[in-house]
Amino acid sequence: MTNNQHELPRDMGDGLLLRWATPDDAEELGAFNARIHADNPDEPAQYLAHWVHDLMNGRHPTTHANDFTVVVDQNAGGKIVSSLNTISQTWTYDGIEFGVGRPELVGTDPAYRRRGLVRAQMDAVHAKSAARGELVQAITGIPWYYRQFGYEMTIDLGGSRQLFWTRKGNDKPIKDEDEVYRMRPATLDDIPVLRELYAAHCADSLVTRVRDEAMWRYEFTEPHRGSPYFRDIRLIETAVGEVVAYGEYRAWKSSTSFLVREFGVKAGHSWRAAALFLVRTLKKEADELNQKRDKPLDHVSFNLGAAHPIYEALGNQLERQIPPYAWFVRVPDLAGFLRHIGPALEKRLAHSVLAGHSGDLRLNFYQNQLRLTWAQGKLVEIAPYEASHFFDYDAAFPDLTFLQLLFGYRTATELAAARADCDVENEATAVILLNILFPKRPSHILDLG
Repeated sequence: MTNNQHELPRDMGDGLLLRWATPDDAEELGAFNARIHADNPDEPAQYLAHWVHDLMNGRHPTTHANDFTVVVDQNAGGKIVSSLNTISQTWTYDGIEFGVGRPELVGTDPAYRRRGLVRAQMDAVHAKSAARGELVQAITGIPWYYRQFGYEMTIDLGGSRQLFWTRKGNDKPIKDEDEVYRMRPATLDDIPVLRELYAAHCADSLVTRVRDEAMWRYEFTEPHRGSPYFRDIRLIETAVGEVVAYGEYRAWKSSTSFLVREFGVKAGHSWRAAALFLVRTLKKEADELNQKRDKPLDHVSFNLGAAHPIYEALGNQLERQIPPYAWFVRVPDLAGFLRHIGPALEKRLAHSVLAGHSGDLRLNFYQNQLRLTWAQGKLVEIAPYEASHFFDYDAAFPDLTFLQLLFGYRTATELAAARADCDVENEATAVILLNILFPKRPSHILDLG
C-alpha cells in the first residue's frame, strides 16, 4: 500500500466515485446504514442512523464526517452505494497505550457488491490510520469476512452470564430501611471517581480502551439515547454519600433482560455486597417497567466478558458462561508493535523462572521471520532473519495465528493443537519463553463508538 492511499477522490469505474464524506452526507448516510444493516427491509435499523449522526456531527472527540468513506454512483444522481468509517481510539496492552483505528459501519448496496468497493475503502482507512500513527486496527463483524483484509479473530468480544430472579435464592427481598446502599445517576462532576471505578472494572483485562476526560464528557452529553453507544451510568453509594461502585445498564424493548455492560467496585469494598444491591435494585425497576412492557424483564445479563470479578462475587447464583465472540484485529507492523509493548514483555520475563534470560527467540511465519534478541532480561532487538533451512526456527505460526498468542486469546499449546503446521515444540526453552511472554488472559473492551 502506498502512503497516499487515503488521498481521495478516486475513480472506481462505471461512474462510481470513492471519496471522503462531508457533513452534508449525514442524512443520506444515516438512512443508508439503517437500511443496509436492517434484518427486515421494512424496518430500518434506526439506531444505526443515530450512531452515524453522532459520529458525523463534529462533536465526537476523535471522529468526524471525513472519517467516513462513501462510494457514490454518478450515473444515479450521486446516490451513496457503499460506505464505511474509521474511529480513532486509544487502547492499552498490559497498561501500555497504543493507537487503534476502528473500521465500522461497513455496508454496500446489494446491486453494487463484488466490485471491490469495500477493499478500496479499507485501503483508504488503513492508510489514514497509519498516517495517524495507529499501530493496530480492530473491527467487530461477521465471521471470516475481514480476514481477507489482514485481520485475525484474536481478542474476546462480549461474553456474559445471567442471573434469573425466578431461581431460588436470587430474589431475596430486603426492607428499604435495611439497605446500606443507594443508587443515583452519575454526573460530569463524578468523572474523577468514575475513572477509578472504570479501572476496577478493567483490572483483569489484558487489553482495555482508554477513556480520557474528553471521552468521558462526550459519553455523558452527546450520544443519542437511541444509539447503541448511549451509556446510562449509575453510582452506588452509602447512606452518607460515599461512592463505592458504579454500573451501566440498559433494558431494550426487544429483550427480557437488563443488560449490564460495566461494573466496578472501589478497593476495600465488597464486590458481592455491591452486586447483590444492584440485583435487588434492578428487580424493583423490572417490577415497575413490566407493568407496561410487552416482554417482561425476568433476568440480568452481565455482559462483562469471559471473566470478571462480579462472576466470582455472585458465584453459583449465575447461569453458565455464554462464551465471547471475537474482535478482528490487524497489526500491519508486527515488529513495531512488539517493540512498543517491549516493556510489558520484559516485566513478564523479570517475574518468571527465566528472569535475566539471554538468547534469541526465532519466530517463523512461513512467509517471513522475526528474531527477538534478549540480553540479561532486556529485549534489545527485534529484526527479520533469513532462515537457512526449513526448520531454522524456535516456533512457527501459520497465517496470522501468532496474533492469537500475542493478545492472550490462545496459548501456544492450544494453537499447536488446532493447527498441525503450528510448531511450538522445536526448542524446549522457547516453549517456556513463549508461555511467559504471552500468557492466556481474557480481555473486555468496551466497544464504544
